[in-house]
Amino acid sequence: MNKIRFVGNRDTNYVFHMLSVSRCGYDNSYGDYYAHIYPQEDLAVLKKYEKLITVCGGEHCGALYGILVCEAASAKLSAKDYYTELLRQATDNSISNDLLEHSQAICRIAEVMIRHYDYFIENVWNIEKEKIATYIPAVQQLFDDSGFTEKAEKAVGIKLHHDYFIATLVTSIENGAEAIDITDEQDVFGIERTPIDAFYFIAHEFIIYLLFDALKEENAFKELNTWSITEGLAEYYLKQILGDIRFFDAQKNWVAFFEETNQLNQLDAVELYRQALNALR
Repeated sequence: MNKIRFVGNRDTNYVFHMLSVSRCGYDNSYGDYYAHIYPQEDLAVLKKYEKLITVCGGEHCGALYGILVCEAASAKLSAKDYYTELLRQATDNSISNDLLEHSQAICRIAEVMIRHYDYFIENVWNIEKEKIATYIPAVQQLFDDSGFTEKAEKAVGIKLHHDYFIATLVTSIENGAEAIDITDEQDVFGIERTPIDAFYFIAHEFIIYLLFDALKEENAFKELNTWSITEGLAEYYLKQILGDIRFFDAQKNWVAFFEETNQLNQLDAVELYRQALNALR
């Protein structure tokens, strides 16, 4: 049974829409198309705090990325309601101590995000959700037909902890960070790739989610300097399953390392990770 499901959520799309129009981590034609709608002074607020609210895989994670992007994008409640409550907490200084130094930034960003939510829902979302609806079927079919998720679980030796891995699609993140885990079962992806390229890219991330569990007792995913190893290990398993790989060129050396190390296919994910960690030191 295919354990990957695709959704297009309006609140997730809103959060990344605003990052795109303000060119925070994303610089693309989508942002160019919609940026004129918003007061430049509001976009300037987001841009001022760009470093705090953006992420770059293996290199940087902004101090406010979790609370201002991931939590809002997870859509546990509407983004407007989320930012309204966050603004109240920041104004009252009832946020966690490690965020108090950023309370002014949180307030200013939340105010911008609250101000433009209704316009997005009323005038933008209906256009963008159709693009997502059109994109999903071909990619979904590739996963339905391939038996990939079952093969991936067998290769890594781990069952997905949740019923499904949720690929949440947004239309605004070309040329920037994606495959962003916003909950422990949900990742954000763009829709610019061809269906087969999307299949490979999302398949890689499904394996990463299996590795979260397989390597939970290791220092993997806790330090930026181990990022290349875990990405390379995911590509190694992907090549085992599909016969080739398409992305993450910088990790091809790790794929070769794992293939050489595990010629007899006797080492599990933990042992392979530890071997690579020793080689890195």
